Amino acid sequence: MGIIYLSQNLRHLRKIDSRKPTQSDMAVLLGVSISTYGAYEEGRAEPKLENLRKITSFFGIEIDELLSVDLKSAVTAGGESKRKVAKTPEQTENLSRVLTVTVDSNGTDNIEWVPVKAAAGYTAGFGDPEFVSSLPAFQLPFLDKRRKYRAFAIKGDSMLPISSGSMIFAEYIDDWKSIKDDTACILVTASDGIVFKKVFNYLSSQNCFLLVSTNRQYDPYLLGAADVLEIWKFSGYYSAEFPEEIRN
Repeated sequence: MGIIYLSQNLRHLRKIDSRKPTQSDMAVLLGVSISTYGAYEEGRAEPKLENLRKITSFFGIEIDELLSVDLKSAVTAGGESKRKVAKTPEQTENLSRVLTVTVDSNGTDNIEWVPVKAAAGYTAGFGDPEFVSSLPAFQLPFLDKRRKYRAFAIKGDSMLPISSGSMIFAEYIDDWKSIKDDTACILVTASDGIVFKKVFNYLSSQNCFLLVSTNRQYDPYLLGAADVLEIWKFSGYYSAEFPEEIRN
């Protein structure tokens, strides 16, 4: 397929987009280096089909338009662009979320522990007082008692050097709008269960989050806000394994 206008359209779309994405933002979205993305805009390299789909989804256009239509010059007689970047979807309102918690004999919030074997049940039972009460619970003196924490076991190697089986201590986030880009979070999702990722916040522009692994073998992906049940911000972790980087 023709790619006559690819590079100039990429530059143009970034320029007119109200979100003002940088080359770095686009590189993170596609899971490539900044220099590689820069080569796309300079016409020195071509994105794979998968990345073309990510680009067109991000900007709300069709692949053939991106490749073969001069978007900058496509204007009506009135001088307005025939092709505008897709309208920003209305953000899902931050409805009041009721968090189910347990407390100790002094009325202090516990840190409930969600082990691997309970992870599947948590997505269905996170709001059920009986289920939450069945989770192991404990206290840690070094965490701020004014905040709510929960502990989650992670599985897999997508967030190395934090290894599979590590216990993540995380702070409950009620206001999702407040999450800053590149924040490590536990997300409880309807479709993927419990995931641990670095979060880039696109709520205001696309009503979604971009989730990125520290292990570059895993591609970044977008997750719609409607699929998210809870978000917990990384506060620390415990692992019984000595870090491999130090062993070697």
